[in-house]
Amino acid sequence: MNISDLISGGIGSQAISAIANKLGIDESKAKWIVAAAVPLMIAALNYNAKNKGQSEAIDKAIDQHSGGGILDKIGDLFSGNSSEEGNKIVSHIFGNNTETVTQNLADKAGLNSQQVGGVLATLAPIVMGYLGQQKQGASNGGGLGDLIGSVLGGGGASTGGGIGDLLGNVLGGNAATPEASSGQNVTDMLGNLAGEFFNKGNDSQGKGNILDNIAGMFGK
Repeated sequence: MNISDLISGGIGSQAISAIANKLGIDESKAKWIVAAAVPLMIAALNYNAKNKGQSEAIDKAIDQHSGGGILDKIGDLFSGNSSEEGNKIVSHIFGNNTETVTQNLADKAGLNSQQVGGVLATLAPIVMGYLGQQKQGASNGGGLGDLIGSVLGGGGASTGGGIGDLLGNVLGGNAATPEASSGQNVTDMLGNLAGEFFNKGNDSQGKGNILDNIAGMFGK
């Protein structure tokens, strides 16, 4: 499996259908939300993993979701109200940028921030559960950065393993990872886009365009 499964594969399809039904929106719009939000979450996790204190906290949270059981009840997750746990995960992922992420996704999707906040609170445990499942199945050791890099398609993590490697594989590894003309891999591309999104110098229109670019990378 790779990150496409979280967006357009079996897991993503269930989430998209559930979001569309719950919010009463077209599935294409629900898919855009998932295709923009999930990679942004992973990019933020990848950034946070560079901080030792945050890395340890994220790694522990992923271990708590390593059973993967949450992936078997995606429809049920969206049928209720957003969980307190989900909101906490979102806050840990985005920190002080949580409101910025929520509001810009809402503005671009034509929804209110409360609706998008509920979607994020439900997607976050799914992302953590997926990473936990991938980490559990990884054959190599390593840290959070390795796992995330792997899920994001970082091709260089062939020996280290860990969260960076795992995140590279989730995003598709070498076979499904498009490279920019400059030679950037998908991890670098997403990291740059996320960095621009969180740049306080960009206005809402600029942030909306960046979200479109992120969704375009993974929502095809």
